[in-house]
Amino acid sequence: MNVTKLKEAVEVLKTNLGDSLICTAIAMNIDGQSIAGYNATPKFAALIVKIIKVVNDTAKIGGIPEIGRYATFDLQEDRLLVIIPLGEYIWGILLDGTKTQMGLLLNIEIPAAIEAFAEAVA
Repeated sequence: MNVTKLKEAVEVLKTNLGDSLICTAIAMNIDGQSIAGYNATPKFAALIVKIIKVVNDTAKIGGIPEIGRYATFDLQEDRLLVIIPLGEYIWGILLDGTKTQMGLLLNIEIPAAIEAFAEAVA
């Protein structure tokens, strides 16, 4: 794991998303400890791990597929939450929905974040 590259990936995301990015964190799946992020609290990092665990556990019980490459949640107060499961890690991104271009986010930024993460762990 190259933490410097992870921090660089966060900086690129921060630059590309601009004002729409509220906070982001890459956390360890096992305990919710943040290893890289921007403007995120330890609670945010732990929360994204909890959310993905609850959703995937519920999916298993219901006999439906678990989260794939990413999940997006449309939250109250015009907030969007993107959670990217990355094996032993989880990447959470909280956005201002009024400033987010969804096409750019889904087709460019999320795939770029996944690729940057893969490079950091290679």
